[in-house]
Amino acid sequence: MTAEKNQRYLMVLMRTKICGIDLMKLITPEKEAVDWENLPPLPFDFSMDLPLGRTFALELDSKIHLVGGLKYMSSYDYSFDHAFYTPCNKVYELDLDKKEVEESKSIDDAPELSVSGFSTLHKIESDYYFMLMCGRGGFLPDNDAQNFWVLRSGTKVWEHLPDAPDLPGYHSRIDHSSWFDFYGKLYIRLCFEDGRVVVFSYDTHNLHWTTSEGDNSFTRSFCVPVASDGQRRFFLPRVHIPDLVDPGKYLALSCECIEGKKRIYAFQVDELGVLFFQRLEGCLDRMPSLYDEKTPVLVDLDGKGKFIVMVPGSAKEEKEDQVLFVLVLQVVPKKFVNHPSRVLRRSVRSPTECAFLDWKVLSMHMYSMEVSSWGIRDDLYAVFIFPGIQWEEENAQEVK
Repeated sequence: MTAEKNQRYLMVLMRTKICGIDLMKLITPEKEAVDWENLPPLPFDFSMDLPLGRTFALELDSKIHLVGGLKYMSSYDYSFDHAFYTPCNKVYELDLDKKEVEESKSIDDAPELSVSGFSTLHKIESDYYFMLMCGRGGFLPDNDAQNFWVLRSGTKVWEHLPDAPDLPGYHSRIDHSSWFDFYGKLYIRLCFEDGRVVVFSYDTHNLHWTTSEGDNSFTRSFCVPVASDGQRRFFLPRVHIPDLVDPGKYLALSCECIEGKKRIYAFQVDELGVLFFQRLEGCLDRMPSLYDEKTPVLVDLDGKGKFIVMVPGSAKEEKEDQVLFVLVLQVVPKKFVNHPSRVLRRSVRSPTECAFLDWKVLSMHMYSMEVSSWGIRDDLYAVFIFPGIQWEEENAQEVK
């Protein structure tokens, strides 16, 4: 699909479909109060059945490509995690105008890591990094050979990278993992059930891995106080853009559940970690209480301070009515900021709370996730903007 100038779509990748919504529909404020018994479906402008399940979607040359995935024995099997399937390492191109899928003529087949077991995709600057994962839940980088690859946006060539290091000999299970990147470095933060933390970091410039038992100085800076007693917890930076005042730094947002309530924190980040953080108090006050809330999704809409926050969950305790909370948030730098008196690089490991942003909610919507034409309930596998945000490309060119 060819978008008109300045027109963008929020692309939603599901297990069986890829769909697009004109962003203006989401930014437009709601006209009526939420009617829980008659929630509208997501207002897709177009949707397309996919020939593969659990595929990765990425943008290259202003086109959407599908990488890897699973071919199921029947459409009925799409709804089951352990159904019969055949792995596929083909790369496909989507023509959203014709609603057709064809094998890519410009990109070779994906390495087998993208179709074997668990695998993870992470975009850094303009390149796409794939890693084979293992363990319960697929949280742990696989220690087999050739578990880490990159698809370069410039050459469209797959490159094998140094494999992720082995995990220290812990006997505790991994509870969850967090992935994020800043300044060309990928961070994988592994949290164990016994409370221990291991951090793998990969430098995309010198192609080198480092391992830290416990948080390193950079990841530790995202552990900020959540209560008056000074208790700290880690906030995953789910989205970041160049800082709105100093482009040499980054503005990052995190959405976490604290004492049973979702909260959004903002961070100003330099190459050593967090300098300031701010609680965006009140911006989610209108969010209703949901049952069985899933991981929130934060997406940069324009590279200039406009973000979308999506929280899937259930309207009822029985978990039958799947709903999606969607909020569009605008943040702007304060004209006058009362910076703390001590803003030194040595203090980066203990970031300071500072009100450096103003914010406003542009819109809030509630949608039903039940659409009869899907045939089955579908999960959100990935959400991204198409065409992509220009600042990412410009940033990548400056770094390279």
